[in-house]
Amino acid sequence: MPARPRLAAAVLLAAGSACGRVHDLDEGIYSFSSTTADVLRDDCGLAQAGAFAVQTQFESFGDFVRLSYVQEAGSTCLPILLVGYYQLDTQDFYADGTASNPIVPANSSVCQLSFVSVHLTAATTTASSFDGVLKISYVASSPVNCNCQLWLKYNATLCVPPACPLPQQC
Repeated sequence: MPARPRLAAAVLLAAGSACGRVHDLDEGIYSFSSTTADVLRDDCGLAQAGAFAVQTQFESFGDFVRLSYVQEAGSTCLPILLVGYYQLDTQDFYADGTASNPIVPANSSVCQLSFVSVHLTAATTTASSFDGVLKISYVASSPVNCNCQLWLKYNATLCVPPACPLPQQC
């Protein structure tokens, strides 16, 4: 096969494979909410008295998802890029991300972490909302109370600026 037709076939194949499926969830800024009953584990003391808030910019590219996640805890903001995929034959997705060497509050201390990891599972409930479980792990060499995890159930809803309440300090 001559070079030009091979190149054209490769380009068409690559373009077609990147399209993926069409998904129900709208792109935009989502604000997360949860109640104290939704907290499954909070070794970090982040969910106490509403001190923890999350907002994310959701984007999808076929089956790929990207969330520009911002966690606000007190006056500290932690931005993390989460990437993931939609599950096969459903509107459920997951995304993971990490950040190195952030300074964050945990258990009434200011912690210099080695890294923080975030894992999000989600199920699309409507075109403008999804819910699931958010797992956040703080890893530090010391002090020991900086090594902790927060697991919680959440509901995320699409918000339209200026109605988006978070993040205020970021």
